[in-house]
Amino acid sequence: PNSGLRRLCDERYILAAMPFAKDLITKLLMAILWLSCRMYFYPLMKLMGYRRYEVRPNSVIVSCCTNGLGHVHQMERVLSVLQQEGIEFPVIVLAKEKKVPAYKLASLRERFPGTKLVNLDFEVDYDNGKSFKNSAIALNALKTGVLKSTPAMRTFNKLLKRHRPAVLLSFWEPATVTFLNVCNSPTQRVTIASQGQIYNDPRSNERKSILMQGLHEFCVGRQGTLVPLSVLPMAGAVPQIVKVPPPRKSEDFFVAYTTVPQVLSPIKKRFRDHRVKLFVKEKRLAYYVRKYKKYPNVEVLAASPQFADDLSRSRGLIASPSRGVVTQAIALGKPVYLFCPRGHIEQEYNLRFYLRNFAGVACPTSRRYRRVLRASRKKGLHADWAGKMQTLKEWEASLPSLDLKAQAARLSEWLEQTDERILKLLVPKLRPLAGSAVKAVGHAGEVKLDESLGGEVEEVSGDLASGKQEDDGEEEGDADDDEDDEGKEE
Repeated sequence: PNSGLRRLCDERYILAAMPFAKDLITKLLMAILWLSCRMYFYPLMKLMGYRRYEVRPNSVIVSCCTNGLGHVHQMERVLSVLQQEGIEFPVIVLAKEKKVPAYKLASLRERFPGTKLVNLDFEVDYDNGKSFKNSAIALNALKTGVLKSTPAMRTFNKLLKRHRPAVLLSFWEPATVTFLNVCNSPTQRVTIASQGQIYNDPRSNERKSILMQGLHEFCVGRQGTLVPLSVLPMAGAVPQIVKVPPPRKSEDFFVAYTTVPQVLSPIKKRFRDHRVKLFVKEKRLAYYVRKYKKYPNVEVLAASPQFADDLSRSRGLIASPSRGVVTQAIALGKPVYLFCPRGHIEQEYNLRFYLRNFAGVACPTSRRYRRVLRASRKKGLHADWAGKMQTLKEWEASLPSLDLKAQAARLSEWLEQTDERILKLLVPKLRPLAGSAVKAVGHAGEVKLDESLGGEVEEVSGDLASGKQEDDGEEEGDADDDEDDEGKEE
């Protein structure tokens, strides 16, 4: 008995020590990552002409990630609001300009005629428009760092010499932030991104993962400030930036969108009785037109402003859990079916978030999804979650019984506060002396947030801040379950 008790105590001690050990290992790896970046990038920055400088007051430059259009849309909205407040930004640094569609580049030049768009041509490609593979991402990161860092640093150093910015406003663009961090630059770093919700959500398991900690090190840094974009009310956050078109009468078709269209392959064969408009990246349009040529129910279109109009007239959205398009659909009162790319940590978080908080959201019932969602094969999702695990056909059959208008109205009320919260949260960071000018606006926004959103939204946002964790819900026998619903590319 004594030896058994001793073993039990030892096991409990080990289990109690595991989180501490994991946290310690993560911190050690982040320290190694930081030292490696400094040892590699700092000498190159010096060779490319970096010298310590005195910042020019109120000088702001902007940098933007171009992996997906979400960050570009967010940047355009934020800068439009700041521009009305008299804040100027002479330069917008695009991580890789060729990834931005021509219509969006034209829109940026028209909206900000006095701003120069600079192509940094330095970005890790996390998807090729066909698939999502962590091994390919790691290889591309190594290749980009070795081959593209020198010209990127030369370009960025020229901007620093000319503008001597007091603030870099980054939309999740890691290169410029890292260049400033390794040189301990006097320029303040302010990052605004949807990923901020993951770090501020106590229920998020991903926020402490090595990958997310590494992304924070690159995109924000230890001296930087992260302003979250949040789908639900959150302290210190700006509402998720989306364009919500006027609602229209639903027509008999669905809209589909993802940066990795391969995960939507079930719509080819398992949704043949329904018309689907599939929007893909402009550069991959020809590839997917050929891919879906045999399936007349799917119309392949290039991503464009037409998407929002078609979404407002559709029966619902079929997509991966990208924050922008899914929030847009829910605000329109549209049901959503989500396919999640394997291994995409951010989108796995988004999948759980939307299923937990919003009715009309569904995902496949396969084993992989149950593992991601910590769901049981018999009981399904947790009882207090609003979404469901359903097949694509079951989801479509359930649509007539859904009433999502009240949910859409509550979300829209939060999204309508976007501009005033941009002013409240960003202007003091970009112009510290201007903080008092927006103080009154900020207080007004807080009163509206607290008093007018209604009980149900406050309850949901309370869940977001509660830190409550769910049980795993895994059952014996799951290992013998069927494979994913997505299928594989032919």
